[in-house]
Amino acid sequence: MIRLVITQGDPAGIGPELLLRTADAGLLREHDTVVACHAQLRELAAALGTSWARTGLARLEPLLDPLGSRPGARLGQFAALERGVDLVLAKSDDDDDGGRARRPALVTAPIDKAIASTEGLRHPGHTEYLAERAGTGEFAMLMAGSTIKVVLATIHLPLRDVAARLDAAAVIRAASLLARALTQDFAVAQPRVGVLGLNPHAGERGLLGDEEQRVITPAIEALREWASGAGIPASFVGPLPADTAFHQHQVGQLDGLVAMYHDQGLGPFKLAHFHDGVNVTLGLPFVRTSPDHGTAKDIAGRGVANFTSMAAAIELARAMASGREGSRAGS
Repeated sequence: MIRLVITQGDPAGIGPELLLRTADAGLLREHDTVVACHAQLRELAAALGTSWARTGLARLEPLLDPLGSRPGARLGQFAALERGVDLVLAKSDDDDDGGRARRPALVTAPIDKAIASTEGLRHPGHTEYLAERAGTGEFAMLMAGSTIKVVLATIHLPLRDVAARLDAAAVIRAASLLARALTQDFAVAQPRVGVLGLNPHAGERGLLGDEEQRVITPAIEALREWASGAGIPASFVGPLPADTAFHQHQVGQLDGLVAMYHDQGLGPFKLAHFHDGVNVTLGLPFVRTSPDHGTAKDIAGRGVANFTSMAAAIELARAMASGREGSRAGS
């Protein structure tokens, strides 16, 4: 039984509408838990007045967490996130005898980072917060779609800081987590991981920058040694020019990519998967996915939000959690 915990995201964004849409589509199950403001969902469904909103609300109500029904209170996005993580990390009655928790998978609707920071979030986003709560320093952000899977070596940094903060450890961490995810979560028997360069043309042998020679190439060599020693059937190639590597990936020459900074990876990814991309946090002791878009406040409450990415996040969370359960059973 794969259980999900789903958090509402920014209540002023399209998160509540996405919950109604996915519930109406039958994507939620009776053992899932949805952490959201009860009153707001009812008001939204009434304001929209559509059959899908009414059906979605009826299917959501049995799944709603009691925290969102406190009298006179509106459940904020950070409070919902905290509650969701609490539920995922809580010890379960079906923990196995070896102490390994059969944790629910977490699906998070988009947050407004600036507003969440006023509510108590001290991190740049979901990814860093979840890593701290899980007690892991080895984590990475994977963007997953049907044709592109890309992990970021650095995440939420100003571009001017990337070169100074990028080191071999960051590249090794991102690439090794991607290789494990491809085998464990995406059933790729022998993953081929492409590692991008930082500079145009991957530095042109030092002409356009030396980070490829100083940082990225040594990291790739270390990754090859790691894979051989750990018995991981993965290969690592690069540093690759970013302007051609995404094409290589899309046509099947590579199974995933490691980008050096946020927009290097997410620009091409969102071009290919603007509506169906999923954000996955690697390195956590539980599965976490999220739709690959923001809060879209400009269209919130109008009933026009596209819920394809949220649906994909829910389906991928179940698939990944099911794969991990299968691995546990076979170990």
